Amino acid sequence: MSVSSTTTASAAIIPQRPRYPIGIPAKFSPEGAVQRYPGNTTICHLPVDSPLLPGLRAIHASVSSHPVLAKRVHLLPPESWHMTVLDCVRENECEPGMWPPGKEKQPLAESTEEFAQKLRELGLELKREGLAPPYRMRIRGFDAAVVGIGLEIEGATAEEEKRMRRLRDRLADAIGFRAPNHETYVFHLSMAYLLRHVDGEERVELNKIFAQHLSAVRREFELGAVEFCTFQNMHAFPRLFYLGEAEEEQ
Repeated sequence: MSVSSTTTASAAIIPQRPRYPIGIPAKFSPEGAVQRYPGNTTICHLPVDSPLLPGLRAIHASVSSHPVLAKRVHLLPPESWHMTVLDCVRENECEPGMWPPGKEKQPLAESTEEFAQKLRELGLELKREGLAPPYRMRIRGFDAAVVGIGLEIEGATAEEEKRMRRLRDRLADAIGFRAPNHETYVFHLSMAYLLRHVDGEERVELNKIFAQHLSAVRREFELGAVEFCTFQNMHAFPRLFYLGEAEEEQ
């Protein structure tokens, strides 16, 4: 076989990288416009007095003012910053394994109503099961910036990480399914979605920003009660209720 034939054959088995990073164009258009992407979820918003905020705001400012990187990402509004505890369902991701079995075609509003009832019941059991807040977390570091810009998070101690995993298990059992990545899921806080893949000098520039601000965010912090939320896009996650509260917020 000739060198050119070998090269062609080798190239044929190398998977091609998608044109855009994950999330484009479902969550944001290639130009950065917010897209409709409805669903429901359980999260902990970052408290307004969190010690992480000064560092996160500095990263946000560094990226938004960068002459190149600012055009490659869609920065999320600070009021949306949160840590997902357990993804629930998204309206346009109803393939097997991503919704409770047999309910893949269920209207999202019905799913939200059913989940709400089950999660309210679970919320009243969390304290008895040793799964009530506060949740003590720490930053592992920046994520790989393949989908977006954010922080990887874990429990502040090995025991707290186990407790957070038990909490995820209980939430998943309550809503009736576990996504394929349930066991390998990494807690994280997203600050931006990539509109284009970041390579070469752009990656170097992004790593410089990470290094500059890492000491400001590599610290422990606390999160409050889990919130059951709905969303229409990635900019806002309005809360329906805190788990553990008997009545819905007014």
